Amino acid sequence: MHALKLAWQRQWNRLHKDRDVHEVIRGSAFTFLFRLLGFVLLYLLQFYIAREYGAESLGIYSLTITLMNIGMVLAVLGTDTAIIRFLSEFRAKGSLYQISEVFNKVVLWATLISIVLGILLHVFSEQVSAYVFAGELPAEALRVVAWMLPFVSLARLYASAFRALHRVVISITVDIVGMRFLHLAFLFIAIPFFEPSTMLLIQLLAAAVILNAVYGMGQWYATSRGFRIGVQPTAGVPGVGLREIIVVALPMYLSASMELIMTWTDMIMLGIFTDAKTVGVYSVVIRLAMVTGFALISINTILSPKFSELYARNDMDGLKKMIAFANRLIFFTSAPLNLLVAIFAVPLLTFFGEEFASESLVLVILCMGQFVNFCTGSVIPLLTMTGHQKTARNILVCSAALNIIGNACLIPLYGIIGAAIATSISLICRDLCASYWASKYFGFRTWYIPFLSEKYSVSLSRRGHEEGGLP
Repeated sequence: MHALKLAWQRQWNRLHKDRDVHEVIRGSAFTFLFRLLGFVLLYLLQFYIAREYGAESLGIYSLTITLMNIGMVLAVLGTDTAIIRFLSEFRAKGSLYQISEVFNKVVLWATLISIVLGILLHVFSEQVSAYVFAGELPAEALRVVAWMLPFVSLARLYASAFRALHRVVISITVDIVGMRFLHLAFLFIAIPFFEPSTMLLIQLLAAAVILNAVYGMGQWYATSRGFRIGVQPTAGVPGVGLREIIVVALPMYLSASMELIMTWTDMIMLGIFTDAKTVGVYSVVIRLAMVTGFALISINTILSPKFSELYARNDMDGLKKMIAFANRLIFFTSAPLNLLVAIFAVPLLTFFGEEFASESLVLVILCMGQFVNFCTGSVIPLLTMTGHQKTARNILVCSAALNIIGNACLIPLYGIIGAAIATSISLICRDLCASYWASKYFGFRTWYIPFLSEKYSVSLSRRGHEEGGLP
């Protein structure tokens, strides 16, 4: 026992001395806690809406959130991911002037696009409601989404900028926690004054989105006002034009679009082929499956800018150590919870109501798809942040196409279970393909399965050098 304690102490001391690993541990801990708060708020929201408004209103709410996220991805055009890369590099080089300059260009670009998209959605809201959702999603809700787009797009950009600057708490607050907290607070405040209705639900969501974006704007102003005052462009660090940003952002935009398709195709197609009630039930089930991955999401929030920094310094040994450490951390913080959620699927869903408990098999299927993700680790962020964003894009395009085809074929046959099967298969294919290409590019193992011999990792590293992998 004493020997085990000494071994743990030596391991901890070694990790503590590694600045990059220590930063990931510290940042991931804060991210984990705030992501956990975000998930708690999400489930409180879903529980309250399911109990007070019903499964049908929850379905309309879920479809509204889905369309809002789709519009946001279309508006930011991948620049939310690109600025993480650029701002992380400028931060590593101490170039504060370029951080402010690049971010202002991106904000102007995304704001204009989001306004145009909002106008188009407002004009064609009746047609979208009637022909895409067969009236299940009211046109009034679509018009509210239209005017939320500029604000939700700005919030995403502010969150990405804070993430690049390692301001994790503010980043997650603006990206997730703030909107959910405000929406829940507004719902409780409205109880004595308004009768519950679906449109009240959507209108209070809009108020939360707008106020959250204003908070992000104020935080960024307070953070960045010193970036320009008395600061000149750093010698030897070239600036970045909007065209260069867009060139880098476009593959990331397609990747983000495919990620969005992977995340929301099942929900949208259930809305098309079934009814709002089924969407409401599925939204609760898939959120429960996703809660098993909030440790992975928390760690990825820190890892993406760290990958970019290590790659910019050409520190391949540091990159290899970071991936090995992160993937072990991801597996042991996520896989046990995944197993528990699958085992206790029925009592967990019963908490939301009997109509939810009958779909426990859907939760088990989704947990199986998530488990492979925990084994492969942070491969998509690794590819995106190290100059291989086109490979990540291609993988995501293929897996998104598989997801669309699978949902289109299986939902008419098997309903909500078909959606879960299609989603899990596409997730597994995505993660395995990304892991294969990451190992091929870098010449070392990027996945983790406990108790598997390290000899495979060594032989893979040698083969990577022979095939022209990175040194």
